[in-house]
Amino acid sequence: SAFGYVMPSGMPYGERSPYEKAVRWTRQSKTPETGSSFTPLADSVGTLTPSSLHYERHHSGIPTIDPAQHRLIIHGMVDRPLSLSVADIKTLPSISRTMVLECGGNSGSEWAATTGPDVQRSFGLVSCSEWTGVSLALLLKEVGVRPGASWVIAEGADACRMMRSVPLAKAMDDALIAYGQNGEALRPAQGYPLRLLLPGWEGNTNVKWLHSLTL
Repeated sequence: SAFGYVMPSGMPYGERSPYEKAVRWTRQSKTPETGSSFTPLADSVGTLTPSSLHYERHHSGIPTIDPAQHRLIIHGMVDRPLSLSVADIKTLPSISRTMVLECGGNSGSEWAATTGPDVQRSFGLVSCSEWTGVSLALLLKEVGVRPGASWVIAEGADACRMMRSVPLAKAMDDALIAYGQNGEALRPAQGYPLRLLLPGWEGNTNVKWLHSLTL
C-alpha cells in the first residue's frame, strides 16, 4: 500500500521521507580523524545543498564546542584587541550570502589511472549553502588595524589548530564570520559555532571552529 508506513506527527526536529535515500559517500582512511565525505550531486535538487549532505573535510576530528564557552580573539597589530563571545557576535548586523564551497582536492581522483566511478566520488567535494554571519571588515575596523599589517592568520579550535594566512585586503573585502547555515546554526562538521568564510577561495582557507585572528 502507498500508505503502509505512517510517520509520527509533531516531531521536534523534522525528518525526510523514508523513501529518500541520498547519502554522502565517505572516503575510508587509516586515520578517521582526517575524514572526508562527498555530496551526492546526482541526487541534488535545486541550488542549495542540505546541511546534512554538505561535503566534509577535516584534519583532526570534529570538536564538540560549547558556544557559551567559545571566544573569538582578535589581536596582533591592532589598537584594541578584542575577545568576543558568540553571543556578542550575534548582536551585530548580520549578512547572508549564498555561496559555493569547494575543497581544493575536488576532482583530484580524475588524475589517477582509474577515475571515480560516479559523479559523487569524482566531484562531490563541492556544495552550496546560504551562510549567515558578520562582516569581518566590521570587526577589523572595531579593533583598529595598525599601519603595516598585511596578513591575518586565522586559527581553528580543532586538535591540530588548523591555521591559514589570509591577505588583509581579502579580509577587509567580503570575508564573513559565519554562525549560520541554511537557516540554522552551523553543523559541528561545518565549524560550529564560528567559521571563516572567504567567497571565491578554496575550501581549506575557510577555517572552521574559528577562535583566533592574528593581524
